[in-house]
Amino acid sequence: MSTLARTLALLALPIAALAGCDSTSAFEDCTVDAELAPGSRRDRCPASVFPAEHARARELFGVVRRGEDVVGGAMVRAEPSPEFASGRAAAPATTVTNAAGVFNGLLTVSLRYDLLVKLDRPGTPDADVLVFRGLAGRYVEPSLEGPLAAARAFTARVDVALDRAVPEGRSLAFFASGVGIQGVTGDLATGLTVLSGSYAAPTTLHVVEYETAGGLAKATAYGTVSVRADAGVARFATIPLQPIPFFVEPTLTAKAPAGASPVTIDVGFSFSRTSGGALASIPAGGSASLPIIPNAGYTYRGRATKDGASLDTGEIAFDVLLPTTEIELPSPPAVLSPRGGEARGVGESLLVDGDGVFEHVLAPAAGGPTIRIVAGQREAALPDVTTLGLAAPIGEHVWTVRSYPTARFAEQLAGLDARRNRPMTVSPPRTIVLR
Repeated sequence: MSTLARTLALLALPIAALAGCDSTSAFEDCTVDAELAPGSRRDRCPASVFPAEHARARELFGVVRRGEDVVGGAMVRAEPSPEFASGRAAAPATTVTNAAGVFNGLLTVSLRYDLLVKLDRPGTPDADVLVFRGLAGRYVEPSLEGPLAAARAFTARVDVALDRAVPEGRSLAFFASGVGIQGVTGDLATGLTVLSGSYAAPTTLHVVEYETAGGLAKATAYGTVSVRADAGVARFATIPLQPIPFFVEPTLTAKAPAGASPVTIDVGFSFSRTSGGALASIPAGGSASLPIIPNAGYTYRGRATKDGASLDTGEIAFDVLLPTTEIELPSPPAVLSPRGGEARGVGESLLVDGDGVFEHVLAPAAGGPTIRIVAGQREAALPDVTTLGLAAPIGEHVWTVRSYPTARFAEQLAGLDARRNRPMTVSPPRTIVLR
């Protein structure tokens, strides 16, 4: 038999097998017999071939974050979304994060659920409430934006020396990168402190020399060295400096909604997501002379206003070697209801019209929790925060709507940098009443 014939014969086998077993017709009379015990079936009805759902199949777990920090002691509550509020997964489940910000043990969460999180706010008795509507993922990192420097980190001392003196009229800026490395503080005279999530970790130190009067945009030299930052042992390293002879002058143009102005673009560089510096702020269509710093990436962030709304591109990486880069500012959504001064209560909706994911921020005018509601739909129901042990918010609240037009699911506004690298708009503030 030829190779082609053998191949055709093999292909014909599954087709024949399918044709010989038409499950639709073979078991069309397979029904539950009312005269038998409840749940029994006639002998001709086959047993299910699907595996039984594991007891932990619907478990929900994750980490609560504020900026770079994890949040211990945060209350986390999962409630079924309205369309899933029946069956064995209908009961809400509540837990508290441990010292590492981790929550788990929510075992019977419905397929679609709402997540409510209460985070204590440092330095004030008022809490932050974060609500996600219509989640489906089994792992989620509810997060609020915060500083790029962690409040809690291991600190490692590193004393450094340069291979030459720093000329008069010039200054130094130090940066750090590496897995778990959050940044570096200090200077050449007093020594450096490396901030890390680990007790000891390989670290790359970077130093940029620049003209003091001109800032980092007038960088003159760069150096780097690898060192093991250890919280228990002080280290010493010498950093050789090399001149920066290469500068570029890219032009950044902007595509913005009609009536948006003024458009300002900030350009920066970084060696990691938490260690970098600012270079220039230019108007749209303008250019700036930028140094090419080895091992650094470059970003832009464009901002503008339109009818009282703030427009923001987010922090976006770009190729600094291209002669022209066009940025695009998003259009703000229409904030429909409630209108200024109108009242809303628990379960009643906030309504907007636009694309993407929306984050409603409700800040009390006279003390109390700040409530944020993240939803991928036009409507977002006000939560019952008393389920988190908080008093019901009443009175005037300042309501703003943040729109993230490139996001498609509420889950995308969770985790580190969830909001930082996305285009967004912020609506003009509107005072409403919660009752």
